[in-house]
Amino acid sequence: MTFEVILLALASTIRPTSLAAVYTLLSSPAPRRLMIAYVIAGLTFTIAFGALVVWAFHGIAVSSGTDRAKGIGDIAAAVVVLGFAALVLTGRISGPHADAPRAPGRWEQLLDQHRTVRTAALAGPATHIPGIFYLAALNVIVANHTSVAAGIVEILLYNVIWFALPITALTICIVEPDTARTVVGGVADWALHHARTILVVLSLGIGIVLLVHGLITI
Repeated sequence: MTFEVILLALASTIRPTSLAAVYTLLSSPAPRRLMIAYVIAGLTFTIAFGALVVWAFHGIAVSSGTDRAKGIGDIAAAVVVLGFAALVLTGRISGPHADAPRAPGRWEQLLDQHRTVRTAALAGPATHIPGIFYLAALNVIVANHTSVAAGIVEILLYNVIWFALPITALTICIVEPDTARTVVGGVADWALHHARTILVVLSLGIGIVLLVHGLITI
């Protein structure tokens, strides 16, 4: 397993839209089946997306697996992640402000109005649209592995880490739904108050690590 993929996966774990959706689902009268639908549908979508990307790139004969390819992959991912950090730092990409009143998101409203398995299943993929960190990780995976099978293993690892909070919430929910709701609510509040700092620190840190590793490898 590549260290870079794990780093990028950890950076993806706290996603405000996902936390809000999970909290809303946990507030329903029957949260367990809704959470199961949410997690399974979300994982199915993101894993399938990653597998398709890896398969497509290997299908066009990308010269992966060499030290040069690994280095270039890391550097390319670093440029993307550092560019994202710069946009957040300069305010071109802004997150929610802790001192502003928080309006319910579109998926929060929909899930609150229609607490069905179908809606929960739709929310799983919708709140986990592949973002900058996942795309950077896929770039690293393609550059590091010569086989689709090895790439799929790392995609599975990435997604299990990415969905760590929903999976943990589901596990706690099976035993004690109220506790799961309290935990998710606390994490969501903390993320709201530190959203910009989290994005900048993680992006800069991961971008620098990828850049240095890429330059050394190449």
